[in-house]
Amino acid sequence: MAHTFGSLVLLATTTALVSCGGADDDPGEPSAGPASTPTATPIMIMTQIEGFTGQVLDGSVLAGEPFCTGGTVQHEHGSPAIGFPAVNVFSCAEGELQIAFGPGPGQMNNATQTSDWKVIEGSGAFEGATGNGHMSVTFESVGSIKGAETFEGTVTLP
Repeated sequence: MAHTFGSLVLLATTTALVSCGGADDDPGEPSAGPASTPTATPIMIMTQIEGFTGQVLDGSVLAGEPFCTGGTVQHEHGSPAIGFPAVNVFSCAEGELQIAFGPGPGQMNNATQTSDWKVIEGSGAFEGATGNGHMSVTFESVGSIKGAETFEGTVTLP
């Protein structure tokens, strides 16, 4: 009787384990397991701008890796709907990342201006990205169109 009970337990356990696998599972491959939760990673983007265009500078990083090497930045107008007066579109080999920001009107006569920022859109490797942080831009002089921007914060990629 003990032998029969043990066989039933073994049969029930085997049936339960087999029923957990999908019809397409390869018995030689481990299952993917639960999906991982995206994690916010540090980002620092440095640009050199002149007017509404510029270059992403070496030293820009996302999660400790080079970000947008050889990329460009295009400055576009924001809107009240997104809560920021300006948008930078970073065009990279991996895709585009759009960050909304905007120093307030009280800073327009300063050579250095600061603002909060947030990711509003992404494509390619940046599709579905979210994030935010703080930025600063330092112009050559008050009223100059040449300057250097730095965006620091965190970005979460799906």
